[in-house]
Amino acid sequence: MVMPLVVAPHPELAPWIYHILVMPLDGCLSRLPSALSPGLLLFARGGAAQPLADGSCRAVPRASLTGPYLGPRESRAAPGSVFLSVMFRPGVMAEALGPGVGELRDRIVPLDEVLPPLLVRQMLETVDASDSPADWVAAVQGLLRRCLRPRRDPARLADLLGASTHLFSPAGQIAANLGIGLRQLERRVAHGYGANLRELRRVARFGFSLARLQAQPPRRGELTRIAQDFGYYDQAHMDRDYRDMVGASPGELLRAVADGAPGYWWYRLGQRDFRDLFLPDDVDSVQAGLFSPA
Repeated sequence: MVMPLVVAPHPELAPWIYHILVMPLDGCLSRLPSALSPGLLLFARGGAAQPLADGSCRAVPRASLTGPYLGPRESRAAPGSVFLSVMFRPGVMAEALGPGVGELRDRIVPLDEVLPPLLVRQMLETVDASDSPADWVAAVQGLLRRCLRPRRDPARLADLLGASTHLFSPAGQIAANLGIGLRQLERRVAHGYGANLRELRRVARFGFSLARLQAQPPRRGELTRIAQDFGYYDQAHMDRDYRDMVGASPGELLRAVADGAPGYWWYRLGQRDFRDLFLPDDVDSVQAGLFSPA
């Protein structure tokens, strides 16, 4: 039986991706929130389907690039399924692999439509030939290392989530701090994040506040202060954004997680795993820079 596993990326890939998650989903429902980071999804065993508005279901490709998604999404895995998930660090996938992130927005694209089909097929053959999660992870990382575009340096990218400039400053000030024009800033945000600056700010506020709730569930009455700490006008503003991005208010989400509601398994990951899988290495300093008074 495969157990949940979180694996650090190969050093060559560490500037580009977060840790890798191997997760058994035996017929499990997954309710996933909005996320800026596109990702690579592979079903080592089994598969999954997404429910559609007309009541039908659409099969998820076995190997795919996903997102970013600016709203919640849902899928159900087949019995016996095991998947690997690799999240790209925000803003770098276009430089790492080539396609603009806007091309993936709110979409799941078969991996062999983006990366060389022969290499994808060889990776899948390696996965099929082994029952070892370590071999699956090695095959996926081997594919990424072969496809990583040469002579690209993620450190040169103006990753707005980690930049010293304040993400919530006026756009003109951000552009000036980065030494570029306003139009160039708009193009860079759209190409790197698949979103405009307003959407980028909104999802960043949501993502960092969600990490705070996951790490330290609030006591009664604390949600109002947390909303203010993360730049929401008030708790009602936070509730509206959460319903748009996760399908529930913060209070409703926390109750669903605490009650073991189906579909919310990833919110119950340990704090260390959650940070390794979804957040910048220096998340505390990034968060302080984003949400401290300008």
